[in-house]
Amino acid sequence: MKILNIPKISLFLFIIFACKENKQDKIESVFAGETSKKWYAYSIDSIHCAQAFYPFRVFEFFKDGRQIQYINNYTTKNLDTIPKDDLYNPEKWFIISDSIVSIDSYKNSKNGYYHKNTSKILYYNKDTIILQGTKRSNYEGVLILTRYKEKEKNK
Repeated sequence: MKILNIPKISLFLFIIFACKENKQDKIESVFAGETSKKWYAYSIDSIHCAQAFYPFRVFEFFKDGRQIQYINNYTTKNLDTIPKDDLYNPEKWFIISDSIVSIDSYKNSKNGYYHKNTSKILYYNKDTIILQGTKRSNYEGVLILTRYKEKEKNK
């Protein structure tokens, strides 16, 4: 029986682990792609359950951590950019760990710092992301993100 020597085993393991994609990089590529991706946002919680199951927001995530949030206008079928104010900061998104992200934050009026609302990633693939708010953020609703498809313009 032939016994493999230690350097060959080490080289083999190094190649296997070097080729494996980092989980945070994979999450980043699902959310933002090469440059940016837009996502419909469906919220399932006690506040939004009275509303129809309609994607009220569209999130656009960029690879560099920027984000733009749009209001998905039901009557005009257009995306209206949410005006910037001082209370909410929807301009950044963060990958906290390999299963936690923060896609929104709000300003603490006492100290002036922004508190990140964190969400646990329950499921993701190239077309769907399912997030659940964490107890730390005091929000336990479910947010479903589905890929936004640009409308074809009639010529």
